[in-house]
Amino acid sequence: MSEALLRSLQQRATLNALVRRFFAERGVLEVETPILSVAGNTEPNIDSFHTDFSGHVDAGGRRRWLRTSPEFPLKRLLAAGVGDCYELGRVFRNGEAGGRHNPEFTMLEWYRVGWDHHRLLQETAELVVQALALVGRSATLRVLSYRELFQQHAGVDPFDADEGQL
Repeated sequence: MSEALLRSLQQRATLNALVRRFFAERGVLEVETPILSVAGNTEPNIDSFHTDFSGHVDAGGRRRWLRTSPEFPLKRLLAAGVGDCYELGRVFRNGEAGGRHNPEFTMLEWYRVGWDHHRLLQETAELVVQALALVGRSATLRVLSYRELFQQHAGVDPFDADEGQL
């Protein structure tokens, strides 16, 4: 095994441990949801992998789908009352491959009951800062509204501009 591959595996394990510690310290429950489902993804821009189940048909349809995200089962857990939860797990997207894109990858998805987007943004920034620190890097959070971003970088107010200006 090359030294670079070993370092990469160690960094990945350290990052996963950091994510789990981050959420454990905040009382967010780690869950595992099904990777294989009887229903495919409903997002038209994301293609799912599928396979055929060879077991008894009373266990569901033969065609099964690999998840593209844990979103649906996590939201079902929320609806059932599980509370704040997250999953760090494998997802699969057919047709997506390249130098920085793999059809199989690890996704972190989490939900906080009753939180608005401002609190979630702050928590996300805290997690990213801690993750960057693992490799000796840092970041500063700069918060801009959608309107401010357009005004500063495009010189256009997206709420007042006509279609031609946009």
